[in-house]
Amino acid sequence: MKSTSAIIVAAGSGTRMKSSVPKPFLTLDNNTVLYHTIQRFLQVADISEIIIVTSSQLLTSEYLRVSIPKSASIPIRTIAGGKQRQDSVYNGLQAVNPDSIIVCIHDGVRPFIDPETITSTIELCNQYDGAIVAVPSTNTLKEIQDQLIVKTIDRDIIWQAQTPQTFRKDILINAYKQAFRTNVTGTDDASLVEQSGGRIGIVAGSLRNIKITCQHDLLIAQLLLEKGAI
Repeated sequence: MKSTSAIIVAAGSGTRMKSSVPKPFLTLDNNTVLYHTIQRFLQVADISEIIIVTSSQLLTSEYLRVSIPKSASIPIRTIAGGKQRQDSVYNGLQAVNPDSIIVCIHDGVRPFIDPETITSTIELCNQYDGAIVAVPSTNTLKEIQDQLIVKTIDRDIIWQAQTPQTFRKDILINAYKQAFRTNVTGTDDASLVEQSGGRIGIVAGSLRNIKITCQHDLLIAQLLLEKGAI
């Protein structure tokens, strides 16, 4: 079995809803959002370690302490992130165990990722340089310029990216180094690997793999738990 590290990016102290609590540490069914996220990765046999990347201000916080399961069977480490998400992921990559061949990058505020889906992204790295979770677009898409529709985009060929985004470690690190050399900021990790010539597969995700970015998302997440839909 190939050793795989999971880098979970927990949003820093500046990303909040109408609350003094950062989003990953909001309460969801008596635990934090981040706690639920970590538990999903602990269910994946291929994961050999988990690295939590968060702001330096939160490293010693009670928020983070209660978010880390006490009975984890693999190492869970915490490190400080950077100014932007791209910097934070790169910091996480520097902390990965040298024995790890594959790395999974996941948003700390996506607590409902299926463990089976995580495994599928890892397995697809046997064929490609990386694999991401994504869902087909269900909305009609419009290209807009100056508040006018330029054209309608064929939604049948458009997929919406989620996380985890999983890669061969050496490929991802090289893509990050190239991005820093050329001053490129990617919208996600896959875009950096794409720009460096990498081949990335797709694993069909789920609409349940929501990203909790607003109060509405948190309410949906709580409802899904209460209805046993997760």
